[in-house]
Amino acid sequence: MKQEYKLYTYAIINHIVVIGALIGFLTAITAIILYVLADPTFSFLTHWVSHLGVGPNGSDVVFNGGMIYSGIISWIYSLFLAGYLHKKGAFKILVVISLGCGIILGIGLLMLGIFPLELIFGIHNVAAGLFFYGGMFSCIVYGITAYLTPGISKLQSIIGFMIASIFLAYIVINTLPIHVSFKMAAEWCVFFAIPTWILSQGILVLRSNYT
Repeated sequence: MKQEYKLYTYAIINHIVVIGALIGFLTAITAIILYVLADPTFSFLTHWVSHLGVGPNGSDVVFNGGMIYSGIISWIYSLFLAGYLHKKGAFKILVVISLGCGIILGIGLLMLGIFPLELIFGIHNVAAGLFFYGGMFSCIVYGITAYLTPGISKLQSIIGFMIASIFLAYIVINTLPIHVSFKMAAEWCVFFAIPTWILSQGILVLRSNYT
């Protein structure tokens, strides 16, 4: 009975993570639509992600609220993922590092929602750094952990490395003497990479519980 309760609780949390990531993704899309309705010049080649945090037509409220919400979901996801890795027998040190990176990612998202671009620029930049490096290393460490742990689909590892490559590509692009529009587009790719990663991993873990 106790084991069945644990499995039921685990499944509920898994569904919360999947639905939560989907809602976070849709929140960002909604903010973009609201921005475009007020300013049709908006595009991924002319605006940074942070512009949504100070955007018109209520896009700022939706975006910042979504970031705070996503930060909380990231913490839940990190705890869920740590439990999943522990359950599968992953190396404890990798589980701890993965959890730490996830917590940092969540803090970054939360701070980005609380401190929009023009409110306190310095803190906003720190928050962006926490989001970026927390997200990148979460994907890398999880990819390594999934690869080394028997019983975890290697597809989960591959997706982790694929998402991490988007972050690495962003770093490279920002060092190149190219037009700023390419750098803006790369930032948007990074922004959408995290909810895509969380959603895909949540679905794969959920699927593994029913196969």
